[in-house]
Amino acid sequence: MKRRVLGLLAAAFSTVLIATTPASAHSTNDWVKTTQGAPAGWAHRTAKSYVGGVQQETDIYWQDNGEVWVQSRVWDRSTDGYCAAVQIRYEISERPGKWAGHWHYRPVGGALDCAFAESIPQYSANWMARYPTRKVAARACHANSKGQIVECEGTWH
Repeated sequence: MKRRVLGLLAAAFSTVLIATTPASAHSTNDWVKTTQGAPAGWAHRTAKSYVGGVQQETDIYWQDNGEVWVQSRVWDRSTDGYCAAVQIRYEISERPGKWAGHWHYRPVGGALDCAFAESIPQYSANWMARYPTRKVAARACHANSKGQIVECEGTWH
């Protein structure tokens, strides 16, 4: 009887973990490259941080209807063997008037610097959200030479 109860509790707990795990933005195709520059007249902020030899600045533009445009710059300031990258976090609207209720995460494509001590930042592509998007934040990360994120700072900006 104890084993059955423990088995049921373990199954319920693993279901909760699976249900609350954040979606990967890679599999959801939430963003599209655009040649459009920073949108004039949209609300704007620049998320900046410097941690562990990585300096990042991410321009985030948005409108109340959920349209979002982002571009990042990143510098590798350390000889630690890692590249510098930027990760964003955001929430999408899965259908009109219904927000996902969980975060999506993705590295900002193109913002990868593996050349220590250069003063020239590496710019990402310009990205537009495919779906209504809100609460976009960015953080500095270490990545491997393929751009796969290894670790990130704990604070979102």
